[in-house]
Amino acid sequence: MSHDPGTSTGSRGSTNRSVSTTSRRRFLVSGAAAGATALAGCAGGGGSDTLTVGHVLPTSGTYALLGESIMNGFDLYLQQNDGQLGGYEVETVQRDTAGETDTGVTITNEFLVQEGVDALVGPVSSAVAIAMMQTVQQESSAIWLNANAGDYRVTQDGCMDLHFRTSFNDWQTSAPLAQWVYENVADNVVLSYADYAFGQNSKNFFQEAFEEAGGEVVGEVAAPLGTDDYSPFLGDIESSGADAAFSFFAGSDAVNYISQLSDFGLDDELTQTGSGFLLSEDTLPAQGEAALGKYSLLHYTATKETDRNQTFVSNYSEEHDRQPNVYACQGYDSAQALDIAASNADSTDASDLASALSGAELDSPRGEFSFDPDTNEPLQSMDVREVVQGDDGVENEVVATIDDIELPDWGCSL
Repeated sequence: MSHDPGTSTGSRGSTNRSVSTTSRRRFLVSGAAAGATALAGCAGGGGSDTLTVGHVLPTSGTYALLGESIMNGFDLYLQQNDGQLGGYEVETVQRDTAGETDTGVTITNEFLVQEGVDALVGPVSSAVAIAMMQTVQQESSAIWLNANAGDYRVTQDGCMDLHFRTSFNDWQTSAPLAQWVYENVADNVVLSYADYAFGQNSKNFFQEAFEEAGGEVVGEVAAPLGTDDYSPFLGDIESSGADAAFSFFAGSDAVNYISQLSDFGLDDELTQTGSGFLLSEDTLPAQGEAALGKYSLLHYTATKETDRNQTFVSNYSEEHDRQPNVYACQGYDSAQALDIAASNADSTDASDLASALSGAELDSPRGEFSFDPDTNEPLQSMDVREVVQGDDGVENEVVATIDDIELPDWGCSL
């Protein structure tokens, strides 16, 4: 599956990065980024006083905003820690994947073999992540901080001790909502989703959990990615007679679906729920009042009223003149995870970093979470959010937090 939500593009802000060629930046003690240099790649292996990080992320194309948000979050953590992680000066290199699988694999290979990076951060697309697995495993020379790609198969099929998911998996953003919907919304649902791997996985995971809770699935509607006119699918949803819907759509698909569902009049007939990417910081401005009263599940909510999160929101907003999204939080936590690994390891060797990070706990803006020592998956709480009217427009408000979520057995035991 590919969790590739969002279709927006955006600029990188004040930090310039090359799109088609490698750009290298060195974070100095001041925390400011120096310009690109002609330094040769620092080889991993524990002998250097520099920690080299390769961003395998899109900075152009459909997923540019997501990749840039991850880098913004990563950079913010560096700036707050004097440009160092674990006492090492940090140098970052980045090349634009444009969200393309072959490009992502090529960049991964170049970072590991030619640049000798100590850590990989990325990707956005799960298709890229699945394609990267063989190269990462074959080289075994860098720790991999998976900052967004949520396909459970990276763990089920890959099960790599160097892979740490600093984001989510597609089971977490769907299945835990099922019991809450059954108890608080409706005992029957219709499933609607973007017809690709992530949407299919999300639908399947929710359905299994909802039926286990005692609920009934009364219909299923699959729409192609990039659908402009949802009216035929909305007609099928209406004819199902469901009291609620669970959906996975993201980016422009989420905007079109939610806007047209409201125009179609379905808000009066059923309660809309879904994976958090259906109603997120990157879609709510365009969805507007059509999103009001709808529920979703996600591991990060910018409006969450904790001191840790509000400090993060304030610092990020001051730096970038907008609220952080979930991708920025994941980038921030990728830097934090690498800081923990480098602080506790005896070297920058990949296996030492991985051993130091296994089972570690992070004090994240999302809330405290830890890495499952058996899978390196994040063990984290999930927020149930309702879209409400805020002072500056519609926003998500946390109405419940689901704790102590146990992951399924995907056959991985590190």
